[in-house]
Amino acid sequence: MGLNFTVKLIIIGIISYAMGNLNPSIIISKLYGVDIRKEGSGNPGTTNVIRTIGLKSGILTLGIDVLKAFVAVRLGMQFAGLKGGMVAFAAVVLGHCFPAIYRFKGGKGVAASFGAAIAFNWPSAFAMFIIAMIVLFIWRRMSLASIVAAVTYPVLMYFYEPEGAIFTFAVAAFVLIMHAPNIKRLLKGEEPPLSFGRKDKSDESSDPDKKDNDKTDINVKKDVPITEDEKQKILNDNIEYSDMENGESPVAAEATKEPSLITAHSPEGIRPEPQPMDYFADVSVPDLGKEKKKIGVIGNGSFGTAISNLLSYNGHDVTLYGRNKNAIKLMEKTRMNERYLPYVILSDKIKYTYDLKSAVKGKDILIYAVPTQKFREASQKTSKFIEDGTIAVNLAKGIEQKSLKRLSEIAIETIPNVTYVVLSGPSHAEELARNCPASVVVASRNKAAAEIIQDVFMSEKFRVYTQEDMLGVEIAGAVKNVIAITTGISDGMKLGSNARAALMTRAIHEIKRLGDAMGANLDTFSGLSGIGDLIVTCSTNLSRNRRCGLLIGLGLDVLDAVERVGSVVEGYFTAEAVVELAKKYKVEMPICETTYGILQGKVTTDKALTALMTRDKKDELQ
Repeated sequence: MGLNFTVKLIIIGIISYAMGNLNPSIIISKLYGVDIRKEGSGNPGTTNVIRTIGLKSGILTLGIDVLKAFVAVRLGMQFAGLKGGMVAFAAVVLGHCFPAIYRFKGGKGVAASFGAAIAFNWPSAFAMFIIAMIVLFIWRRMSLASIVAAVTYPVLMYFYEPEGAIFTFAVAAFVLIMHAPNIKRLLKGEEPPLSFGRKDKSDESSDPDKKDNDKTDINVKKDVPITEDEKQKILNDNIEYSDMENGESPVAAEATKEPSLITAHSPEGIRPEPQPMDYFADVSVPDLGKEKKKIGVIGNGSFGTAISNLLSYNGHDVTLYGRNKNAIKLMEKTRMNERYLPYVILSDKIKYTYDLKSAVKGKDILIYAVPTQKFREASQKTSKFIEDGTIAVNLAKGIEQKSLKRLSEIAIETIPNVTYVVLSGPSHAEELARNCPASVVVASRNKAAAEIIQDVFMSEKFRVYTQEDMLGVEIAGAVKNVIAITTGISDGMKLGSNARAALMTRAIHEIKRLGDAMGANLDTFSGLSGIGDLIVTCSTNLSRNRRCGLLIGLGLDVLDAVERVGSVVEGYFTAEAVVELAKKYKVEMPICETTYGILQGKVTTDKALTALMTRDKKDELQ
């Protein structure tokens, strides 16, 4: 065998590992204007691509993953026989699961293992595939199919290729280890079924200029990321923390009808009508004449849709943009956003478009309703159509991960010719769409622009305040999303209302510390964008961040919890930026730091609680 053979094996291992680093899910998702690592579960693999982008893209991802591993193992066997194949098998799977070019964060290795298995011994791989497909067809759990395939593979190899059977036991063990969270959920009956079909990614697109004109079914499916049993469990766990003094909630028996619309502060929740209805039907639309503004809204998710509806009923000329042609046509036809605001009939005056230029050009006001981490790209895309003097209003609440910049700072770089205004405060889209009363604040360095937006948004049910501390408003909005995950975890662990109140109260101190260090007005944090938004985000199940925390507190894996929320969880992506800002400004933020540790898997929820409770004694006002 000698040195030459050893060198061969080393070279085979290096090349195979490099081939494993090729991740088609990341490349394909980029073509759709998204980063698969920041969507759904965050896992760059076939299952997340299917759930996030669609079946066709998932099949393509699977095919490339299988092919790269097949080629690697065949080359290994060609140059160094069975041992070369084994080295290539192990290296390509490790490269797929722990790719150096992606900071060692890859997929779970199922597709790569299957491709390698075909090259290693195709009859056993084929038999394993048939078994996996039967399991998937019956139980619709991709993880279960993968686990069963892994367990049966060594047995099949022993039958077809005994010499390689021992090696395949190690492969099976590796796959089981990678699926440990899935196994835990399967045992608890909490693993969600795999749903096929393209998702509508039009709401909070990272690529607002990209049109999706595929020949997809016009009937966009409404995603249901959590099983009904899980929804009931979450509600039952939190009804006791509502404002009811004793006894069971009168709606507990009906909680599964529309659980996402039930709030902790209002056990009665927001009950959808038996049929879709126009909640603004009794609103008199004013004739504004010359005061009517031309408004473009970028992003047809829940908040973008709700704001468009409000402004249309306020008498303004509103154009709502979404990049998915079919989804926009469906909204135009039905006057509904079936995925994000079901049961709500929208104003018949709203204009819909999937053409970015027509949504932006000639508008007096441009409203960005896209996630924080997508704002830079969205604003860059719109910049070539924006005219001087346009007022830009941002609805997102967060801090950019890489740069640690607030959205107003990004706007200076990407759309410097606009007057920038930020809108914040307790304002869930689901309630706004039903014309429930709400109060928010708009902040800008330009007082006149803030007052214009105040006039445009104000209605009998929507009260708007102005102020000039844009920094404080942005910091409060960003940090409260992180804290909402924390209180959700607490409630998921059934720690009680005392714990939630303590977390929220101490969180205000953390927000103030950071804001003070950065130069904000401390009074801002006592207002709508501070305490107001913190209360509603930490206390109601309408909050995506809180729901994510609830699922983590119930024992779900962090990435799976993020995926099951079904929409962008801002706090998950903002947590790292908040912690980095705290370090930069030398500010103590133990709750945010602990939450970030949980989200990164560095500490368990139990240990995190102990760490917070056993910190050094100190004065409350410090």
